[in-house]
Amino acid sequence: MTPIAAGVGAQLQYVSSGKGEPLLAIHGIGGSAALLSEKLSGLATSRRVIAYDRRGYGQSDAPEPYRATTVSEQSADAAALVSALDASPALLVGVGFGALVALDLCLRHPQITEGAVLVDPPLYSLDVESTRELADQRGAIEAALLASDNEAAIASLLGSDPDQGLLASAQSSGAACFADYAGLASLELTHRQLRECQVPVRILLTTAASPAIVRIASQLDGLLGNSALLEGVSIVAAAEALLD
Repeated sequence: MTPIAAGVGAQLQYVSSGKGEPLLAIHGIGGSAALLSEKLSGLATSRRVIAYDRRGYGQSDAPEPYRATTVSEQSADAAALVSALDASPALLVGVGFGALVALDLCLRHPQITEGAVLVDPPLYSLDVESTRELADQRGAIEAALLASDNEAAIASLLGSDPDQGLLASAQSSGAACFADYAGLASLELTHRQLRECQVPVRILLTTAASPAIVRIASQLDGLLGNSALLEGVSIVAAAEALLD
């Protein structure tokens, strides 16, 4: 049976592999502990890799009805999980929405954070040009929901040409996906807060990054106090670069 640990008002399902210093993997919209831990399996030879299903995903709890979340709620879950598993300080690897959670942990809980890899971070507040792109996406999602086509709505939420494993995972966790989507704009940060962050960060851009995410990554890299921008490498390589 997959183990369960306490978040903040939610029981969280997690998987753990390997031994050594802890690494906490935080999946994005539609993702899962299983999918992300598989991508990070190469680090299990030197790290204790912990991946968990965020609230509403897999067997992890969520309130009923579950319609919205915030980044701070998610980071509180993550901090509680790190404490419950005696996994502090942890190297963080956050993907998409999970990158926002990891960034919030760097700012609000630096004492439990060794460093962070932020994969395609959707910090849209840094990019005013993304307004039109987000409006088009919201329109497509709403049109699909009005037509009672949840599968099309999930596909629109994930963006163009999503990975099939991610798509299948998202289709099984629709409520959590839409709750995440509602929480994308909940992380409000000032430039000063970002500049004062001294936790080592590597920002990874994947080939799936939209033009808006590319712009955001560049701006975020310029603002963070201890950051580097990486492209064309795997998540494992990005984490190893942070450890070098």
